[in-house]
Amino acid sequence: MQSHNARGTISVHLARFVVDALRRSGAGMDRIARFHDLGPEVLGNDLARVSTPSALAVWEELTLCEAGTAVGALLTEEAPIGTFGLWDYLVTSGPSLRESLRQVVEYNAVIADPANEKLLVEEDGRTFTVRHATGSWGPDVVEAIDWFALAMFLTRARAATGRALAPLHVGVTHGAPREHRRLAELFGTTRIEFEAPYNSITFHDDDVRAPLPKAQPGLDRLLAHQARLTLAAAQPVMLWQDSFRMVLAGAFREDAVTLEYVAGRLAMSPRTLQRRLRELGTTWREEVESVRQERTMELLRTTDMPLRLIAAQVGYSDMRALRRAVRRWDGRAPRDIRSAAGLAVPAPRGGG
Repeated sequence: MQSHNARGTISVHLARFVVDALRRSGAGMDRIARFHDLGPEVLGNDLARVSTPSALAVWEELTLCEAGTAVGALLTEEAPIGTFGLWDYLVTSGPSLRESLRQVVEYNAVIADPANEKLLVEEDGRTFTVRHATGSWGPDVVEAIDWFALAMFLTRARAATGRALAPLHVGVTHGAPREHRRLAELFGTTRIEFEAPYNSITFHDDDVRAPLPKAQPGLDRLLAHQARLTLAAAQPVMLWQDSFRMVLAGAFREDAVTLEYVAGRLAMSPRTLQRRLRELGTTWREEVESVRQERTMELLRTTDMPLRLIAAQVGYSDMRALRRAVRRWDGRAPRDIRSAAGLAVPAPRGGG
């Protein structure tokens, strides 16, 4: 079940959780404060949908400040049923875990971005497997989100059955992180296959077909109806152009400023992206130049990064090209901008 309103966004319940996790880590929230769809007025609205680029910025910070990329799985220990709103209750409402898990896969858009989070159920009469894949983000973020998704299915399955279920098998496409012993404790098994062909968690068929202890007849159908209404009433907060600018800025940080890369992160084709920009009266080239200017001026005013590194970060071949661009934008040399910002200016090498 997908919703046009939900594409490119995630549930505010999930956004709240990762923002709170970042705050608990003690990390600085300065970067996050710049995203207006992560402010308290948005996070306090249960019908809001937060843009995927904003959520990814939080995940990036989490992977930097927490203990490695397994942070995604370990965070689920701090998320009791109810944390993720309606999606959580869909897990516990079916007559059996099999029906419940099938339902939460169908209504995955209630919590996740349906344009980028893909789920698939496989059954062979002996086992029940949920497969997961996310978008083409930075590798550490992808790994953290993959672990988070698999651990979510496990913790919710345990809550639904009231038992400490242990999966028959867990597969991840990533290598073994240094926290793999903690992961084995969390999943209750050492049968974790690293560098697997796909991400998956597998349960015994007997476990998923047993009646759920808290199931109430007909409640699963009522909640499925509510899921459809929730998706129809979804309120994406960020304008499309804001999301585009955020993804493009991230592409500069990741040294991946290409039309294909940015279009992929926005879940559209390069041709569609160019058409959307034309509808807004701009072009890919103009937008790249605008974000390059913003990024360059920010680095000049707030860091003492050498000009050669700034030039490389924003896509200029050398410092001369950077200086010419800065003079064209601002009318001053880079060293004068830094002096005005109160930064110490090193002695110039071959010009300032």
